[in-house]
Amino acid sequence: MRAWPPLVLALALGCAAPATCPGLDWGGYEDSLRRLVANPGGLEAYGASLRRILDRNPDGTRVPPGLYAEYGYVLFLSGRKEEAAGFFTKEKTRWPEASLLMDRMIRACAPPPKEPS
Repeated sequence: MRAWPPLVLALALGCAAPATCPGLDWGGYEDSLRRLVANPGGLEAYGASLRRILDRNPDGTRVPPGLYAEYGYVLFLSGRKEEAAGFFTKEKTRWPEASLLMDRMIRACAPPPKEPS
């Protein structure tokens, strides 16, 4: 019975470890997000920062979850919906657990249906 306390402690410490994934390139994402929060008008600079991270990872294997989607959302807010849909699709492909939300964002990028004349 004495094995329980060390085992419980090991599990608790393991669960408390930071959720970092070695091999993913966050590339200053956190600092960029802080700057955007401090200056909400800095969306263009924020988008450029996200783009730099993505450009450093052309094969996409080191792109962290949500980064394609976040850059796509910046494009969406800038009115570049066709480009945004491409990044939402990349997010969906790289991180399949995001499919439901990404499908909705892709639909939001589609042009409105034309009304009959």
